[in-house]
Amino acid sequence: MAPIEANLGKVLVLIHRILPRLDEIARAADVQIALKQATTCLEAARLGHEQAMGTGRTVAGAQRVATGVAPEIAAVIAAAVSVLFDRPFRLVSVQQVETPVPYLNVWALEGRTQIFQSHKIR
Repeated sequence: MAPIEANLGKVLVLIHRILPRLDEIARAADVQIALKQATTCLEAARLGHEQAMGTGRTVAGAQRVATGVAPEIAAVIAAAVSVLFDRPFRLVSVQQVETPVPYLNVWALEGRTQIFQSHKIR
């Protein structure tokens, strides 16, 4: 795993760990420390990426992948997969999937809701 991916993985892990603690006032100091660590790792990953792109090479000998999503999103997906599987992998493609949304007639939905609410619950 490349250092850039490792740093992004650490950022994801730190954020995942502190999310449940965001509402706890007593844990504010812990949250701030974790966020500072995540910022440090993210900055290290950014600098590594800039160096790799400045030299015209790809990171860790990887090939560029044509995707329909932003490069930052593809990097986060690659980091998440790397942390999840904890073994080498190759990102082949990333495609944005459109979820089909059925036509929704709001007035018909409101009518059904009123009908259901008018019935007696037994």
